[in-house]
Amino acid sequence: MENKLKFRAVTMTLVVAFAVIILASCNKADDPFSGEALQTVNNDATSESQANETEDMGTNALSQADAPSGRVDASFVDERFKCATFKFDSAANRISGKVTIDFGTGCTDPKGNVRKGKIIVTWSGGRWYKAGSTIIITYSGYSINDVAFSDNDIRTIVNISSTASPLTWKVEASHKITWPDASVATRVAHHTRQWIRSATIVDDKFIVSQTAGAANAASGTNRHGVGYSVQITTPLEYSRSCVVSNKVFRPVKGVRVVTYDTNKVVTIDFGDGSCDKSFTITANGHTRTISAKNDSSAD
Repeated sequence: MENKLKFRAVTMTLVVAFAVIILASCNKADDPFSGEALQTVNNDATSESQANETEDMGTNALSQADAPSGRVDASFVDERFKCATFKFDSAANRISGKVTIDFGTGCTDPKGNVRKGKIIVTWSGGRWYKAGSTIIITYSGYSINDVAFSDNDIRTIVNISSTASPLTWKVEASHKITWPDASVATRVAHHTRQWIRSATIVDDKFIVSQTAGAANAASGTNRHGVGYSVQITTPLEYSRSCVVSNKVFRPVKGVRVVTYDTNKVVTIDFGDGSCDKSFTITANGHTRTISAKNDSSAD
Protein backbone atom coordinates (compact mmCIF):
# COMPACT_ATOMS: atom_id res chain seq x y z
CA MET A 1 0.00 0.00 0.00
CA GLU A 2 2.80 2.36 0.94
CA ASN A 3 4.60 1.68 -2.36
CA LYS A 4 1.39 2.36 -4.32
CA LEU A 5 0.98 5.72 -2.58
CA LYS A 6 4.59 6.64 -3.37
CA PHE A 7 4.09 5.63 -7.00
CA ARG A 8 0.93 7.75 -7.26
CA ALA A 9 2.70 10.75 -5.67
CA VAL A 10 5.63 10.50 -8.06
CA THR A 11 3.29 10.05 -11.03
CA MET A 12 1.20 13.08 -10.01
CA THR A 13 4.37 15.19 -9.63
CA LEU A 14 5.52 14.23 -13.12
CA VAL A 15 2.09 14.98 -14.60
CA VAL A 16 1.98 18.42 -12.95
CA ALA A 17 5.54 19.20 -14.05
CA PHE A 18 4.78 18.11 -17.62
CA ALA A 19 1.61 20.23 -17.65
CA VAL A 20 3.55 23.27 -16.44
CA ILE A 21 6.15 22.80 -19.19
CA ILE A 22 3.45 22.43 -21.86
CA LEU A 23 1.56 25.48 -20.54
CA ALA A 24 4.74 27.57 -20.47
CA SER A 25 5.59 26.51 -24.01
CA CYS A 26 2.10 27.40 -25.23
CA ASN A 27 2.18 30.78 -23.48
CA LYS A 28 5.57 31.54 -25.01
CA ALA A 29 4.35 30.55 -28.47
CA ASP A 30 1.23 32.67 -28.06
CA ASP A 31 3.10 35.70 -26.66
CA PRO A 32 3.55 38.19 -29.54
CA PHE A 33 6.33 39.91 -27.60
CA SER A 34 8.54 36.90 -26.92
CA GLY A 35 11.94 36.32 -28.44
CA GLU A 36 12.88 38.31 -31.51
CA ALA A 37 10.18 40.99 -31.16
CA LEU A 38 11.36 42.22 -27.77
CA GLN A 39 15.02 41.78 -28.67
CA THR A 40 14.62 43.78 -31.89
CA VAL A 41 12.63 46.60 -30.27
CA ASN A 42 14.92 46.89 -27.23
CA ASN A 43 18.11 46.70 -29.26
CA ASP A 44 16.87 49.25 -31.79
CA ALA A 45 15.75 51.59 -28.99
CA THR A 46 19.17 51.38 -27.32
CA SER A 47 21.11 51.87 -30.56
CA GLU A 48 18.92 54.78 -31.65
CA SER A 49 19.05 56.47 -28.26
CA GLN A 50 22.81 56.27 -27.93
CA ALA A 51 23.56 57.25 -31.55
CA ASN A 52 21.13 60.18 -31.59
CA GLU A 53 22.43 61.36 -28.23
CA THR A 54 25.92 61.82 -29.66
CA GLU A 55 24.39 64.08 -32.33
CA ASP A 56 22.62 66.08 -29.65
CA MET A 57 25.80 66.36 -27.58
CA GLY A 58 27.75 67.41 -30.66
CA THR A 59 25.28 70.16 -31.51
CA ASN A 60 25.21 71.30 -27.90
CA ALA A 61 29.00 71.38 -27.73
CA LEU A 62 29.06 73.60 -30.82
CA SER A 63 26.39 75.81 -29.29
CA GLN A 64 28.46 76.26 -26.14
CA ALA A 65 31.74 76.82 -27.99
CA ASP A 66 30.42 79.10 -30.73
CA ALA A 67 26.85 80.08 -29.92
CA PRO A 68 24.66 82.02 -32.34
CA SER A 69 23.86 85.50 -31.08
CA GLY A 70 21.33 85.47 -28.26
CA ARG A 71 21.68 81.76 -27.52
CA VAL A 72 24.09 81.90 -24.58
CA ASP A 73 22.19 80.84 -21.45
CA ALA A 74 24.26 80.78 -18.26
CA SER A 75 21.46 78.96 -16.42
CA PHE A 76 21.70 75.92 -18.71
CA VAL A 77 24.34 73.29 -17.94
CA ASP A 78 24.56 70.05 -19.91
CA GLU A 79 25.41 67.59 -17.13
CA ARG A 80 26.55 64.98 -19.65
CA PHE A 81 29.69 67.14 -20.03
CA LYS A 82 30.23 67.57 -16.30
CA CYS A 83 33.43 65.53 -16.19
CA ALA A 84 34.46 65.89 -19.85
CA THR A 85 37.09 68.21 -21.30
CA PHE A 86 36.66 70.32 -24.46
CA LYS A 87 39.12 71.34 -27.11
CA PHE A 88 37.86 73.93 -29.59
CA ASP A 89 39.76 74.79 -32.80
CA SER A 90 38.44 76.93 -35.64
CA ALA A 91 39.40 79.19 -38.49
CA ALA A 92 39.60 82.88 -37.62
CA ASN A 93 36.21 83.54 -39.22
CA ARG A 94 34.81 80.27 -37.85
CA ILE A 95 33.64 78.98 -41.22
CA SER A 96 35.31 75.68 -40.32
CA GLY A 97 36.62 74.05 -37.16
CA LYS A 98 36.54 71.21 -34.69
CA VAL A 99 35.35 70.47 -31.16
CA THR A 100 36.68 67.40 -29.33
CA ILE A 101 34.66 66.15 -26.35
CA ASP A 102 36.96 63.95 -24.27
CA PHE A 103 35.55 61.69 -21.56
CA GLY A 104 38.94 60.14 -20.83
CA THR A 105 39.16 56.62 -19.44
CA GLY A 106 35.87 56.86 -17.57
CA CYS A 107 33.55 59.71 -16.78
CA THR A 108 30.29 59.29 -14.81
CA ASP A 109 27.57 61.90 -15.24
CA PRO A 110 25.05 62.79 -12.47
CA LYS A 111 22.53 60.31 -13.95
CA GLY A 112 24.99 57.42 -13.57
CA ASN A 113 25.92 57.00 -17.24
CA VAL A 114 29.58 56.13 -17.72
CA ARG A 115 31.18 57.48 -20.89
CA LYS A 116 34.69 56.87 -22.20
CA GLY A 117 36.71 58.07 -25.18
CA LYS A 118 36.08 60.97 -27.54
CA ILE A 119 33.32 62.43 -29.68
CA ILE A 120 34.88 64.54 -32.44
CA VAL A 121 32.74 67.21 -34.12
CA THR A 122 34.03 69.05 -37.22
CA TRP A 123 32.25 71.51 -39.45
CA SER A 124 32.90 73.30 -42.73
CA GLY A 125 31.16 75.43 -45.34
CA GLY A 126 30.22 78.31 -43.02
CA ARG A 127 29.19 78.89 -39.42
CA TRP A 128 27.77 75.58 -38.21
CA TYR A 129 24.28 76.99 -37.64
CA LYS A 130 24.07 78.56 -41.13
CA ALA A 131 22.46 76.96 -44.20
CA GLY A 132 24.98 75.16 -46.40
CA SER A 133 27.34 74.13 -43.61
CA THR A 134 28.18 70.49 -42.92
CA ILE A 135 28.87 68.87 -39.54
CA ILE A 136 30.73 65.56 -39.30
CA ILE A 137 30.67 63.52 -36.07
CA THR A 138 33.22 60.73 -35.57
CA TYR A 139 34.40 58.73 -32.57
CA SER A 140 37.64 57.61 -30.95
CA GLY A 141 37.26 54.85 -28.37
CA TYR A 142 33.83 56.20 -27.42
CA SER A 143 31.44 54.11 -25.30
CA ILE A 144 28.52 54.63 -22.96
CA ASN A 145 27.87 52.12 -20.19
CA ASP A 146 30.38 49.79 -21.94
CA VAL A 147 28.42 49.80 -25.22
CA ALA A 148 31.10 50.85 -27.71
CA PHE A 149 30.97 52.78 -30.99
CA SER A 150 33.32 51.91 -33.84
CA ASP A 151 36.06 54.42 -34.67
CA ASN A 152 34.80 54.08 -38.27
CA ASP A 153 31.29 55.31 -37.38
CA ILE A 154 30.27 58.60 -38.97
CA ARG A 155 27.33 61.01 -38.86
CA THR A 156 27.09 63.56 -41.66
CA ILE A 157 24.77 66.46 -40.85
CA VAL A 158 23.98 68.99 -43.58
CA ASN A 159 22.32 72.29 -42.65
CA ILE A 160 19.36 72.82 -45.01
CA SER A 161 17.70 75.56 -42.95
CA SER A 162 15.52 78.19 -44.62
CA THR A 163 14.70 80.04 -41.38
CA ALA A 164 16.50 80.96 -38.16
CA SER A 165 14.09 78.73 -36.25
CA PRO A 166 13.59 75.93 -36.71
CA LEU A 167 17.12 75.15 -37.82
CA THR A 168 16.97 72.07 -40.03
CA TRP A 169 19.57 69.38 -40.74
CA LYS A 170 19.58 66.36 -43.04
CA VAL A 171 21.35 63.46 -41.29
CA GLU A 172 23.03 60.40 -42.82
CA ALA A 173 24.65 58.03 -40.32
CA SER A 174 26.41 54.68 -40.23
CA HIS A 175 27.13 52.86 -36.95
CA LYS A 176 28.59 49.59 -35.75
CA ILE A 177 27.96 49.19 -32.03
CA THR A 178 29.50 46.48 -29.83
CA TRP A 179 28.09 45.23 -26.51
CA PRO A 180 30.15 43.94 -23.56
CA ASP A 181 29.51 40.32 -24.62
CA ALA A 182 31.10 41.10 -28.04
CA SER A 183 27.76 41.00 -29.90
CA VAL A 184 27.47 43.61 -32.64
CA ALA A 185 24.63 45.67 -34.13
CA THR A 186 24.82 47.71 -37.33
CA ARG A 187 22.63 50.68 -38.16
CA VAL A 188 22.28 53.07 -41.11
CA ALA A 189 20.04 56.11 -40.58
CA HIS A 190 18.37 58.70 -42.83
CA HIS A 191 16.46 61.41 -41.02
CA THR A 192 15.79 65.13 -40.89
CA ARG A 193 16.21 66.99 -37.61
CA GLN A 194 14.62 70.33 -36.71
CA TRP A 195 15.76 72.40 -33.76
CA ILE A 196 12.89 74.52 -32.43
CA ARG A 197 14.52 77.17 -30.29
CA SER A 198 12.77 78.92 -27.42
CA ALA A 199 13.64 81.87 -25.19
CA THR A 200 15.71 79.55 -22.96
CA ILE A 201 17.81 76.58 -24.10
CA VAL A 202 16.27 74.15 -21.62
CA ASP A 203 12.87 74.63 -23.28
CA ASP A 204 14.13 73.83 -26.79
CA LYS A 205 12.61 70.94 -28.74
CA PHE A 206 13.83 68.74 -31.58
CA ILE A 207 11.66 67.13 -34.23
CA VAL A 208 13.02 64.11 -36.11
CA SER A 209 11.32 62.81 -39.25
CA GLN A 210 12.20 60.32 -41.96
CA THR A 211 14.18 61.99 -44.76
CA ALA A 212 11.98 62.61 -47.79
CA GLY A 213 12.59 59.98 -50.45
CA ALA A 214 14.38 57.59 -48.08
CA ALA A 215 13.02 54.04 -47.98
CA ASN A 216 13.70 53.82 -44.26
CA ALA A 217 14.52 56.11 -41.37
CA ALA A 218 16.96 53.39 -40.26
CA SER A 219 17.92 49.83 -41.11
CA GLY A 220 20.47 47.29 -39.99
CA THR A 221 21.07 44.10 -38.07
CA ASN A 222 20.52 43.85 -34.32
CA ARG A 223 22.98 42.24 -31.90
CA HIS A 224 21.11 38.95 -32.21
CA GLY A 225 21.69 38.74 -35.97
CA VAL A 226 18.17 39.74 -37.02
CA GLY A 227 17.74 42.25 -39.86
CA TYR A 228 15.30 45.12 -39.39
CA SER A 229 14.12 48.43 -40.83
CA VAL A 230 12.42 51.46 -39.25
CA GLN A 231 9.89 53.94 -40.61
CA ILE A 232 8.94 57.12 -38.75
CA THR A 233 5.20 57.42 -39.35
CA THR A 234 4.64 60.32 -36.93
CA PRO A 235 7.56 62.72 -36.37
CA LEU A 236 9.49 62.13 -33.15
CA GLU A 237 9.66 64.97 -30.63
CA TYR A 238 12.55 65.32 -28.19
CA SER A 239 12.31 67.76 -25.28
CA ARG A 240 15.50 69.39 -23.97
CA SER A 241 14.06 69.55 -20.45
CA CYS A 242 13.39 65.80 -20.56
CA VAL A 243 16.90 65.15 -21.85
CA VAL A 244 18.20 67.02 -18.81
CA SER A 245 16.04 65.10 -16.32
CA ASN A 246 16.13 61.57 -17.81
CA LYS A 247 18.97 59.10 -17.91
CA VAL A 248 17.92 57.94 -21.38
CA PHE A 249 17.85 60.12 -24.51
CA ARG A 250 14.51 59.26 -26.12
CA PRO A 251 11.48 60.89 -27.80
CA VAL A 252 8.49 62.01 -25.76
CA LYS A 253 6.11 61.89 -28.76
CA GLY A 254 5.92 60.20 -32.13
CA VAL A 255 5.50 56.77 -33.71
CA ARG A 256 8.03 54.40 -35.28
CA VAL A 257 7.25 51.14 -37.08
CA VAL A 258 9.90 48.41 -36.91
CA THR A 259 9.84 45.58 -39.45
CA TYR A 260 12.10 42.64 -38.60
CA ASP A 261 12.76 39.17 -39.96
CA THR A 262 11.38 40.29 -43.35
CA ASN A 263 7.67 40.71 -42.52
CA LYS A 264 7.11 40.91 -38.76
CA VAL A 265 5.96 44.33 -37.58
CA VAL A 266 6.04 46.14 -34.23
CA THR A 267 4.70 49.68 -33.71
CA ILE A 268 6.38 51.89 -31.09
CA ASP A 269 4.42 54.82 -29.65
CA PHE A 270 6.37 57.29 -27.49
CA GLY A 271 3.28 58.85 -25.92
CA ASP A 272 1.79 62.28 -25.36
CA GLY A 273 4.82 64.32 -24.36
CA SER A 274 5.16 63.13 -20.77
CA CYS A 275 8.74 63.27 -19.54
CA ASP A 276 9.42 59.62 -18.68
CA LYS A 277 11.44 56.68 -19.98
CA SER A 278 8.57 54.44 -21.08
CA PHE A 279 7.04 53.71 -24.48
CA THR A 280 4.41 51.27 -25.72
CA ILE A 281 4.81 48.60 -28.36
CA THR A 282 2.03 46.94 -30.33
CA ALA A 283 2.22 43.65 -32.23
CA ASN A 284 -0.57 41.36 -33.46
CA GLY A 285 -3.14 43.52 -31.68
CA HIS A 286 -1.41 43.30 -28.30
CA THR A 287 0.22 46.23 -26.47
CA ARG A 288 2.92 46.37 -23.81
CA THR A 289 4.73 49.18 -22.00
CA ILE A 290 8.54 49.09 -21.88
CA SER A 291 11.02 51.23 -19.94
CA ALA A 292 13.95 52.39 -22.06
CA LYS A 293 17.49 51.71 -20.86
CA ASN A 294 20.92 52.93 -21.93
CA ASP A 295 22.72 49.58 -21.70
CA SER A 296 22.35 45.93 -22.63
CA SER A 297 20.14 44.86 -19.71
CA ALA A 298 16.86 45.04 -21.67
CA ASP A 299 17.87 43.28 -24.89
